[in-house]
Amino acid sequence: MKQTLFLTTLFSILSSLASAAPDRPNIVILFTDDISARELPLYGSSTWTNPLREDTSDPAFQAKTPVLNRIANEGCWIETAWSATVCSPSRAMMMTGRYAHIHKWWNNKDKGMVTRANGKQEVWPLYESSPLQLGHIAQKAGYGTFWAGKTQMAGDLDQFGYDEGCFTPGSLRDTDNPYTDFKHDNKVVDGKKVLLCADTNNPVETYWQHGWYFYPHVKLLNHKGKKDSYEWWPNTQESRAKFGPHTYGPDVELDFAFEFMERQVKADKPFLIYHCSHLGHDAYDWLNPDSKSSFPGTPIVKWTGDGYERTDVKITGDEGVYDTHGTITESGIHSHINYLDYQVWLYLKKFEELGIADNTLFVFASDNGTAGYGKNSPDRQKGTHVPLIFYGEGLTKKGKQDVLANLSDFLPTIADLTGFDIPEDYAHNGQSLVPFLYGDKPTHRDWIYAYFFGKQLIRGQRVMMDARDKWWDVSKTPADLISFPQITNWDSVSPELRAERDKLKAILPQFDLYETAHDAPGTRAERKYHASGKRIQKDKPPQNSDKQTSSPNKPSHDFIDLFASGDFSEWTIQGKPVTKGWTIQDGVVHLKPKAGNLLSKRKFKNFEMTFEWKISRAGNSGVKYRCQQSLGPEYQVLDDEKHQAGKRPDHRTGGLYELQPRLTDKPYKPAGEWNTARIIAKNKMLKHWLNGTKVVDIEIDSEEWNEVFAKSKFSKMKNYGRKAGNILLQDHNDEVWFRNVKIRELPNRE
Repeated sequence: MKQTLFLTTLFSILSSLASAAPDRPNIVILFTDDISARELPLYGSSTWTNPLREDTSDPAFQAKTPVLNRIANEGCWIETAWSATVCSPSRAMMMTGRYAHIHKWWNNKDKGMVTRANGKQEVWPLYESSPLQLGHIAQKAGYGTFWAGKTQMAGDLDQFGYDEGCFTPGSLRDTDNPYTDFKHDNKVVDGKKVLLCADTNNPVETYWQHGWYFYPHVKLLNHKGKKDSYEWWPNTQESRAKFGPHTYGPDVELDFAFEFMERQVKADKPFLIYHCSHLGHDAYDWLNPDSKSSFPGTPIVKWTGDGYERTDVKITGDEGVYDTHGTITESGIHSHINYLDYQVWLYLKKFEELGIADNTLFVFASDNGTAGYGKNSPDRQKGTHVPLIFYGEGLTKKGKQDVLANLSDFLPTIADLTGFDIPEDYAHNGQSLVPFLYGDKPTHRDWIYAYFFGKQLIRGQRVMMDARDKWWDVSKTPADLISFPQITNWDSVSPELRAERDKLKAILPQFDLYETAHDAPGTRAERKYHASGKRIQKDKPPQNSDKQTSSPNKPSHDFIDLFASGDFSEWTIQGKPVTKGWTIQDGVVHLKPKAGNLLSKRKFKNFEMTFEWKISRAGNSGVKYRCQQSLGPEYQVLDDEKHQAGKRPDHRTGGLYELQPRLTDKPYKPAGEWNTARIIAKNKMLKHWLNGTKVVDIEIDSEEWNEVFAKSKFSKMKNYGRKAGNILLQDHNDEVWFRNVKIRELPNRE
């Protein structure tokens, strides 16, 4: 018996040693920007994102990732990893291992404040709220630390625990790089605030940003050990001679990361690389200022079967007129992911070259869901479901792992790998992945958590609550990774699901401190947002009763989902309250035949709208922007040309826009298949894309338009200017389905 016990104990010890993590491995984290798990073919989704930020199943817009596929299967990948719903709070979770109730970064526009000694309030930096982060842990464990790419952090960048850094700045407070004019400037023109492109000096419709892709803004921190040193790159005569529009920011980040690795290996010192790539993030395309895509092209790379070949970039021109000489890919997030796959291949080659492949852990992850689909979405796990891949020697788990993981888990995981003991009294919310990745632990954690402003999301193995307080059955993964069945009747589900719901509900109160502890201890700042994410409207002074009060339809320049709230009171059918004729199931609106026109109470003027629609068979179903106060024409989304308005301009009555593909080669899909649509209506301009093809491009004051208008019965009417109007979903004679009906109002600028 004693001998058996001894042998069993010895076997257990040897097994434990055999599965232990490598001794103080080098760690490289490639943390991408706005990439949902569904964008990687590895995750097997039936849908992904096209260049216009719409859902698609078109193989032409799916990424090709031979390297990521290989390392995910030779290493392992997590099926369900969660971030927060948007960039800043996700990065805060990643770096601190904490949720927002501690670090106070609730959303990009909603961060906790701190009051300084002089009474001034400012965003509470993470290194003050959370003084022990990934970089700090690695430094304290004797690692060299390097931070590359996007920072998006408040305060001094040298306080986050990184010895050196190469930043393609995300912060607009940085003094502009003097070597590039790929940037935007806020200026006042004729009394109005406009955003100008510094390259062309023309106003642009985008968000304020620096150029981080081509002709990038690059800032170095403590380069080659210089202490307390920031400098713009190019920083030498040689680098300035090579710098130009062809210079690609993601390449620069990688070059400096590799240089740091070389110096660390030469010094025989382990290292942590925290590489926060911009790739995946939508951006203004300086090389193609009129581009409608959200994702600028990348340098062309080609997989040969054995490795990648990269085309040398050649770009000539200036002031918004550029020739890329066929060296840049088409736009689209798939091109970004393809380029990331190429960069992963370069990392692996570098590990081999430096002789560190057997003692380096490589991690691929992202900060939140894709723009247009999931970014900042409270709906199910659209905003939170991100890819997570581990690759390196010693992993005991291979291939797909049906487990749950949180970005908060990185802090204790890095601590375990580097040999740093987190003090017992230092609060954090992560759980180390090391026992699962390198040991015989069969699973990782029972639940994962995220936040959207003050609303909470939580998921177990069977059920999930999103930030709209809706519950979903997640016991099976749907083809598109998101269309889970909603649970509305708990009596109809199994006792196991009800038990897990009760367990998850008991966890939430400990993190639910948005209302009571929004800011730093001792600080009480003016709140800008409700817990739901809606902006708090300040009381306005009373106005004369004969003057119109402020409009309840104040423009919001962020996309809103017209069905996300599930509040049917915002819609009417034939002017009557909605009681029947339509349903919402799994985020899809089912409008039944002859139910009547479904009209939003909310009105829109200058706007951009995206949605998907399909019909049961050929007919006249569609979506209309109806402005009943207008005298102009209407253009309606139709699936064919049978409607009388398609043939007789004088029948275009009542509304403003009737979006209709009056083309010989109709770009819409057959009945039963989803179509994607995008509409931009601004002042007297109307543009409409159907399945990526522009089908309407009208300027109301154009010569062509005036000719059409002159023949209509409205020709004698002088005022056909546009006022705010409603969104109208039409059923006509066939059942029609709609989903992802999103809209945002545009600034009223020419």
